[in-house]
Amino acid sequence: MKKFFLILIISIFFRPLTAQEGIPIYHDYLSDNLFLVHPSMAGASYCGKVRMTGRMQWFGIEDAPALETLSFHTHLGENARTGIGAIIFNDQNGYHSQKGLQLAFAYHLDMGDGAEVNKLSFGIAGTYVQNQLDETSFNPNNFDPIIAGILQSEDYFNMDFGLSYHVENFFFNFTLKNALLMNRPLYSDYEPQNLRNYVGSIGYFFGRNDFHVEPSFFVQYKEFSEQLIMDQNLKLYFDISPLNQIYFGASYRREFSDSDYTFHNITPIIGARIGKFVAAYTYTYELSDNPISNSGFHQITLGYNFNCIRPVTRIKCPQLN
Repeated sequence: MKKFFLILIISIFFRPLTAQEGIPIYHDYLSDNLFLVHPSMAGASYCGKVRMTGRMQWFGIEDAPALETLSFHTHLGENARTGIGAIIFNDQNGYHSQKGLQLAFAYHLDMGDGAEVNKLSFGIAGTYVQNQLDETSFNPNNFDPIIAGILQSEDYFNMDFGLSYHVENFFFNFTLKNALLMNRPLYSDYEPQNLRNYVGSIGYFFGRNDFHVEPSFFVQYKEFSEQLIMDQNLKLYFDISPLNQIYFGASYRREFSDSDYTFHNITPIIGARIGKFVAAYTYTYELSDNPISNSGFHQITLGYNFNCIRPVTRIKCPQLN
């Protein structure tokens, strides 16, 4: 009974950290994984990319949220003007869980003159989600009549639309996530149909020789709850050789809303690219006055680059390498 109410409270009051709205947005996009957020990044790089992530929240709390994703995207053809991608995800939060598949297509318009990068990208993605509520361990006689004591499940479909712009060292990305209004009565008849989330990121890549700095901002706005979330990011890149690189960074996330509870956290990140293999680790620590746990959030990313083509110009922006 206590565990049930704990998960219910987490689901209601900490919706930014739960995942009933498709693929949850944490900080893995900083681990060379922008495709998880922006479908317009499918095939935008000069290498195809496979990325696998695993995230565990609140060590020491039973049935704490956990997430696994497996993503793939690559360009098609030698001119790299089109790209495709797919994401498989499994998200669990106590008795709640969702599994899904996202397929994406992108078109990349090269507006450069051959001497510089100037690329405008458009992307579209369709996401199939299966939500589940496991009530098999509940006794229907001891709970509200809405509790059926079975494994309840429902499916729904939604769409994302995005664009990206890269010119030399500057980048900008914008995506409308969950654009369609969807009825999802699994949890209650009052579950909102509007899951629209407007997501944007902007940044610049400074540096020369073997050292580079990338400041950026990442913003989310949830239309139904009028919730605004902003990340302030800074990454430092060190090139060991043309094919080997390490990077360090940090992200500060803060929520802006009229709620009595607003969260903010800090996330350090470390990663490396060794040849065609990549690995990264992020750790998120809550700075809120009443954190659920002091153990933080741990996420690991592993990846592999493939199907690489030689760029026309030297690519400075790490998002396109």
